[in-house]
Amino acid sequence: MRTHGLTLLSLLLLAVLMLLVEAKKEGRKRHGSKASTEESHALGKPGKEPRSQPAKHLIKGKFVTPDHADCRWAVTKQEEGLVLKVECTQQDNTFSCFFTGNPTSCLELHKSSVYWKQIGRNLRSQKVICGDAKSVLKTRVCRKKFPESNLKLVNSTLIRIKKPSQKLMEPSPMDTVEVTTSSNPEKTQTMTTKGPQCEDEDLENQRKAAQEYCGEVWGSLCRFFLSMVQGSSC
Repeated sequence: MRTHGLTLLSLLLLAVLMLLVEAKKEGRKRHGSKASTEESHALGKPGKEPRSQPAKHLIKGKFVTPDHADCRWAVTKQEEGLVLKVECTQQDNTFSCFFTGNPTSCLELHKSSVYWKQIGRNLRSQKVICGDAKSVLKTRVCRKKFPESNLKLVNSTLIRIKKPSQKLMEPSPMDTVEVTTSSNPEKTQTMTTKGPQCEDEDLENQRKAAQEYCGEVWGSLCRFFLSMVQGSSC
């Protein structure tokens, strides 16, 4: 009887142990399936599209021009090279311009802080900021070996397309009048507008004949008749 009881007890203990092992396995399976489910949910969620963030400025600064314009400048990166934008305010006017260049090769050999410091100094020294189409920002550290590092003006709100200037018509020689003045007033000559006087000899003879034969009273009448008969060249 004792042997039979011990056998039953050992079988019960073995069954309990097997149940415990199975319970642990089920717990592990459930935990693993839950984790995989959560992971699948996380992967299955449609990802939010990243918002287009504004371009970050690599470097920026501000300065005041000699004609008292408050300006700000900032540099952004593009596919090839960099873009430097300048925005200025002068009294009630606001204007801007863009410079482009590619200092990448130069900045690999030299400090970027030195390069941008010289660019900012060049900006401040511009006589007409954003107003010269041939404006170029150069640096001592790069311009000799790396000419592509120079920043050239490519667009400006101050520069418009100018029509070719028309040539001024030069005055013709007939329109030019030369005026000469004499320092000595005694030598100045006055121009007369009177026409040439008539000096016909026949007319003088008629006057003399009329005075001799007709007298002073009838002289004019006699001269009239004589002029009709003889005629006059004047």
